[in-house]
Amino acid sequence: MSSAVEYGKKSITVPMDVLDEVNRLLSDGNFSAYVTEALKRQIQRDKLSQLVDELEADYGPITEEEYQQALADMTS
Repeated sequence: MSSAVEYGKKSITVPMDVLDEVNRLLSDGNFSAYVTEALKRQIQRDKLSQLVDELEADYGPITEEEYQQALADMTS
């Protein structure tokens, strides 16, 4: 059983140079889908940042060595 996705509507104000660039990049003209994907990625980044902040509060700052190891793990 699939559930229907509910949609909301917002009005946004975007600098014209950004809007022009997005319009150039969109081949199908689906601005809403483009913005939705961008918002989803930003939400993921914000949640990850919150997690890092919480972990650093509990365990201390991430060392350069830990950071480099995490990068290596992600690319292997």
